[in-house]
Amino acid sequence: MHSRSRTRALAEAKRAGRHTGFGKRKGTANARMPEQVLWMRRQRVIRRLLAKYREQGKIDKHLYHELYKLAKGNTFKHKRAVVEHVIKAKAEASREKALKDEAEARRVKNRAARERRAARIAEKREQLLAEN
Repeated sequence: MHSRSRTRALAEAKRAGRHTGFGKRKGTANARMPEQVLWMRRQRVIRRLLAKYREQGKIDKHLYHELYKLAKGNTFKHKRAVVEHVIKAKAEASREKALKDEAEARRVKNRAARERRAARIAEKREQLLAEN
């Protein structure tokens, strides 16, 4: 039997950030924590978030697909960036919709005014013809 107390103490110190300087490192940064593992972890986190948002109805399937492709193309550094992008995209979409509705209302109003004006002119013309 031998004690693991020294090992536990060292592990505890390493968790606190001790004994991890350049002099203690043998492998490359990529050997110690592979870029591929970080990439896969990030992709899985982002894709899980996108699937959850689509399920909840926070994003539609079109925005989901767009964001999925952006994530695959390394656009997002982390989950928060995706959330911010979703919020921005939804705000932009609602702004576009408001502007479109506003323009439609303006078109309807102008059309009604044009028709009233045409009716008024036609009525005046009839009165003039009736007088003569």
